[in-house]
Amino acid sequence: MLTSADAVQAFSFKKNKNNTQEVSVSKSKPVKQKKKSTKRKKAETEQPLYTNEVHSIFTLQDCIENAVKYNPTIQASVFNEDVYKSRIGQAWANYFPIISAGVDLSRSGTKYTGGSPYGGPFKNYVTMGYVPTVSADMMLFDFGKTKATADMAKRLYEATKEETKETINFLIYSIKATYYNILFAQAQVKVYEDTVADYELQLSQAWGFYRYGKKPKLDVVTAEYNLGKAKLNLVKAKNILDVAKVQLSKIMGMPEYTNYELSDQLTLNLFDITEEDAIKTALEVRPELIAAKKSAEAAKMNLRAARREYAPNLGIYGSYENGRGNAYNISSGKIGVGLSYNGLNILKIKKQVDEAKAEYKKTNAEYEDVKNEVYFNVKKNYMDLETDREAIVIAKLALDQAKEQYRQVTGRYKAGVGDAIELKDGENTYLSARLDFYNAVLNYNTTAAGLECEIGLPLQLKDEKVLEITKEDI
Repeated sequence: MLTSADAVQAFSFKKNKNNTQEVSVSKSKPVKQKKKSTKRKKAETEQPLYTNEVHSIFTLQDCIENAVKYNPTIQASVFNEDVYKSRIGQAWANYFPIISAGVDLSRSGTKYTGGSPYGGPFKNYVTMGYVPTVSADMMLFDFGKTKATADMAKRLYEATKEETKETINFLIYSIKATYYNILFAQAQVKVYEDTVADYELQLSQAWGFYRYGKKPKLDVVTAEYNLGKAKLNLVKAKNILDVAKVQLSKIMGMPEYTNYELSDQLTLNLFDITEEDAIKTALEVRPELIAAKKSAEAAKMNLRAARREYAPNLGIYGSYENGRGNAYNISSGKIGVGLSYNGLNILKIKKQVDEAKAEYKKTNAEYEDVKNEVYFNVKKNYMDLETDREAIVIAKLALDQAKEQYRQVTGRYKAGVGDAIELKDGENTYLSARLDFYNAVLNYNTTAAGLECEIGLPLQLKDEKVLEITKEDI
């Protein structure tokens, strides 16, 4: 499992060699051809890394790397981190100077409407000028209100980082679960392909027996029905496989790319962890639990900030103006330190403190709820894993017995001493045993992935094998 949001940038994708292009350079027009080569390289850079014209073979690790790199959910979570990180700076900005500036441009005057008592001309007295002003205020200390708000923003930012880890954690689980579903679907397709081939052979044998009068036509009709049903099951199994691959492509963030195969074989291992260690580790490192704890701490900081709203602000201020124009040739300035309340509303602050108290109690309760949920899920997945491990051993034994039974009834039918009903029962038993075995393997691997997701870290493997599935089993 990834333990940091930086994992988004940590994965480097290796481009498929089949997806490269060779650039040829003409000697006759070196300059012009060089421009074309540059454009072609740019086109290669802009070309999607995966296209359906290129065939790839993915391991489970390849799928995880692709998902972390291309799935938009991860990018959205990382950008959400940036949102909360910026709020830390916004909180500390209260200590940054607040600058104001402006200019007052005015025109005023007096106009005489009557004649001059001395017979003089009419006169207008006009005064024009402008007064530019600049002022600055900076808070020196607010008795911890800003610090409490910044601490709250920091806790929320740390919570979003843990949420990104949890997003990656769940994404990896989804990749693994879907990956194992595809392996199961591939095994299921192989089962039905073998079944179709067997029924085609049985139909040919039934026709041969019927021609020589050794078997009734009912055997031929039964074989034709069995073959038709097996072909229908094969079509459905292939559709399930295609849907599973589309689902995996979606989780990897490449929904249109389906031209790939999975390289891994199903291998089952014992995990080197006890139930007590699994629970202890989950309570220490599970990102979802840590995020809930950070949210509770943020609520505590918010309560602290609300209580400190009763305190005044200590700040420094200053201003300067310099006028120009008739009767505006003035220049003045001031500077000082003040202790003030800004919009103090005692009742409102009291209610804000009450709200912050309730929010703090709520987040603590949510943390305890997440803690209980993690404890339960780890314990349940661990017990399920032990059950699934035992189920695989039993399913493998049933598969071996069904295979031997089918071999015997097939031999009896070929020798002409068995009937179609016996052969049908043997085939159905063998078919069900194979599918049950593969389903047990699927459940085991999916449960293991779920346990890793609940713990928040990958499980260490023992050297001892539970069971290794060979090509003969598949």
